Amino acid sequence: MENQYKKIKEKIIDFKRFGFTLMALSVFLYLGVVLPVEGKTEIQSKMLMAGTIVLIIGSLLFFYKAREYHNQLTEYEEDDER
Repeated sequence: MENQYKKIKEKIIDFKRFGFTLMALSVFLYLGVVLPVEGKTEIQSKMLMAGTIVLIIGSLLFFYKAREYHNQLTEYEEDDER
């Protein structure tokens, strides 16, 4: 049980780390959309915006998965108390 508890806790940390990394990367892509750059075409702006949206969705999925593991961890803790 202790080994399973440790694995779930590590997964929570990993998924949160992945989520924050993707969120930070999406910020940089969004800055590429917002900041005016000479020679930037409309298709490049749309591709940057699409990349931003994909990264934000990926980030949210990682945060959702971390939340699921957190709920599972609290269930294990409640079962241990009984």
